[in-house]
Amino acid sequence: MMSSALWFGLSVVACCSFAGPVGRLLGVIDRPDGSRKTHARPTPLVGGIALMVPLVVVALAEAIWREQGAGIFTSLALCGLGFLTLGWYDDRHHAPPVSRLIIASGLFGALLLLQPELVLTELDLDPSIPVVPLLFLAFPFTLLCLVGLQNAINMVDGLNGLLIGLTIFWIICLQLYAPPDLSLFLTFFLLGLAILLPFNLANRLFLGDAGSYSIGAMVGIMMIYVWQQANGALPMLTIVLWLSVPVIDCLRVMGTRLWRANSPLLADRNHLHHRLARHWPWPICLVIYLGLATTPGLVAALDPSLTLPMLALVMAAYSTVIWVTRARGATGTERSPTLI
Repeated sequence: MMSSALWFGLSVVACCSFAGPVGRLLGVIDRPDGSRKTHARPTPLVGGIALMVPLVVVALAEAIWREQGAGIFTSLALCGLGFLTLGWYDDRHHAPPVSRLIIASGLFGALLLLQPELVLTELDLDPSIPVVPLLFLAFPFTLLCLVGLQNAINMVDGLNGLLIGLTIFWIICLQLYAPPDLSLFLTFFLLGLAILLPFNLANRLFLGDAGSYSIGAMVGIMMIYVWQQANGALPMLTIVLWLSVPVIDCLRVMGTRLWRANSPLLADRNHLHHRLARHWPWPICLVIYLGLATTPGLVAALDPSLTLPMLALVMAAYSTVIWVTRARGATGTERSPTLI
C-alpha cells in the first residue's frame, strides 16, 4: 500500500512539475484571448492527465487482481481512459459541442451496456418519499444523469481550485459510505487531488477538459455504485444535495441561453463563478462557491436526516447569491486572472 501510494504520488508530482514541457509535447497549452480566457499567461492543460493516467493504472490493477467486485474498476478504467482521450482531443482541437455531446453519450451508453448493474432502476430519493420504478426509462434516465452531471462539472472548471476543491469534497463524502473494495481507490484519488491543488492554485497548470470530463465521468459512476452498495444507508437525495450547486447552475445557465434564443451549448460568462468574479477577488469567490456547495452537503453526509432542510438552505442561498450578483450589475470585467 505505502509503496504503491509513493509511486502514485511521485508520478503525479513529476507530471505537475514538468507541466510546461508535457503540455507542449501534447499540444495542450491554454493561451489567454482577452475575452473568455482572462488568465495572465499561457498555461498547460495537463492537470487532468497528471491525475487520470495513474488513476486509470490503479483501476486496471484493481480490476485484474480482484476476483469479486472487479466490475466497478473496469468501468472506472474504461470511462477514465475514454474521457481522458476525448478531453485531450478537445483541449487540443476544440471539438464542436454537439460532437462532444454525441461522443460522451456513446461512451456512457457503451459503459452501461457493458456494466448493466450500474443502471438506475428506481428513484428512491428519501425514506419519506415513495419509491418510483423507472421500468423502460431506466437506461435513458441513467444515461441522462451521467451526461448531464459531466456537463455540469465541466462548466464548473473555470476558476483555480474550484473543481479540485469540489471533487475533494465529493471523494470525502463517498469515503463515508464506500464499501471496502472502493476505499483504496478513493484514497488514491484524494491523494492525487491534494497534489494537484497547490500547482493549480499557483497558476502552474489547469485541469483542462481532459480533467473535467474524466473527473465528471468517474464521480458519476462512483456516486451510483456507492449508493447501490450502501443498502439504504445513503439516501439518493443526499447525493443530489452534494451535486446540487453545479447542477442547478448548469440548468440555470442553459435555461437562460434558451430564453435568449441561443444554443444551450453556447459558451458564455454567466456561470456562478463568473458572476462572483465580477465583484470580488479570486480567493473570496472560491470561498463563497465552495462554502455554498460543500457546507450543507457535509452536514447531510454526516446526518442524512438533515438532507431536506439542507437542500432548502442551498436553494435559498444560491438564489440569494444570484440575486445579489445581478443586483450589483451584470456587466464589468472579472477581477481574477485565474479564470479560464
